[in-house]
Amino acid sequence: MTLAIDGGAPIVSERFPMWPSFDEAVFERVLEPLQTGKVNYWTGPLGRRFEKAFASFCGTPYAISTTNGTSALHTALAALGIGPGDEVICPSYTFIATAFAVLQAGALPVFCDVDRTHTLDPLRVPEKITEKTRAIIVVHVFGVMTDMAPILDIAESHGLMVIEDCAQAIGGSFNGIKAGAVGDAGCFSFCQSKHFTTGGEGGAVVMKERDATWLARSFRDHGYEAEERFAILEREARLTYVHPRIGFNYRMTEIQSAIGLVELERFENWNLKNRQRNGRYLAAHLNTHPVITSTPTDTDQRTNAYWWAPFTVNIRALNVTIQQVVSAIAAEGVPAQSVPWPEIYLQDAFQKRNGFGKLNYPFNDPAARNINYEQVLCPTARDLGQCTIAFPVHPVYNLEHMDQYIAAFHKVIAAYSR
Repeated sequence: MTLAIDGGAPIVSERFPMWPSFDEAVFERVLEPLQTGKVNYWTGPLGRRFEKAFASFCGTPYAISTTNGTSALHTALAALGIGPGDEVICPSYTFIATAFAVLQAGALPVFCDVDRTHTLDPLRVPEKITEKTRAIIVVHVFGVMTDMAPILDIAESHGLMVIEDCAQAIGGSFNGIKAGAVGDAGCFSFCQSKHFTTGGEGGAVVMKERDATWLARSFRDHGYEAEERFAILEREARLTYVHPRIGFNYRMTEIQSAIGLVELERFENWNLKNRQRNGRYLAAHLNTHPVITSTPTDTDQRTNAYWWAPFTVNIRALNVTIQQVVSAIAAEGVPAQSVPWPEIYLQDAFQKRNGFGKLNYPFNDPAARNINYEQVLCPTARDLGQCTIAFPVHPVYNLEHMDQYIAAFHKVIAAYSR
């Protein structure tokens, strides 16, 4: 059978449904702040309402909404007191925002390898700890939960904090605890490509510790004395302008919060439910294929949130690269991706240590260790980048779409097998 990429007939003739796709209720709810003129976090009630609902969903006492997932990470790092001279261990195998947020906080990322689950390898973490290490960032890549138990043990024994990057893992869980609520802080993205979006961008930090939460609220809002500002707002008095610390403007809008409230209402019973159905169906039907070496399966401890469903293949059994495999599958009319991020430390920002301004901050900070990123190598991350195929499993897709994935996979692999 001739591949579509070579001129043959594609398996799918109609495009898959568009993602994101909004609940009809969104279109009415976003009118409220527009009609009332209460479009800012401090003039309307929706931002605080969304934060309360999102904290309840995650099982944490507190949530702080932010402009995006990157600002959520920056806010969490700052609230936990991480800054110049500090080091934060994080995986190299993820979107670059995780490491850039560490630089924004004035600290330096120390890159650690992942294991075959695509998440931070607990066995590699101890060798990365120095006297300057303050925290570990885990990234639940593709929605696959990191093995948190050994990470937490390592952190406790070395007095480190644990930050979860949950941008791709809303609704995942570890030992029944939702993503974001396992460590000291959880950071989320509501970008247009994620599990759900608050209108294109948006983010949140969830926390359990009250004092750190108020520091986070202050940091994301110009360094205001946030607790006093909330108290004054509740009394409907004039807002004060008291700034005891440096901060940024990372507030979400009321329109974004209105969208978030609607999408959160249907998240578990529609969005996450369909994602998990789709991802598990793919895993069940592909895990016996001889070229497949790993599938995104759940365990007794780790429940996958299925942003995408990643499958690794024995690339040596094929006569093409993984990029060629993915291109051929996509030509069959189904969406497919290779790993969309390279190893972060290979970027010029790290290889050439390109920081901020004339002082090249924070790389040349006198308090910082001189890390040579040219010497960093994470072999498992490199291998995964050369053998991983990821299928989006958005909730607007049904099992017929999953069958089309499977048919395209079988057709392409049969054509490219040695």
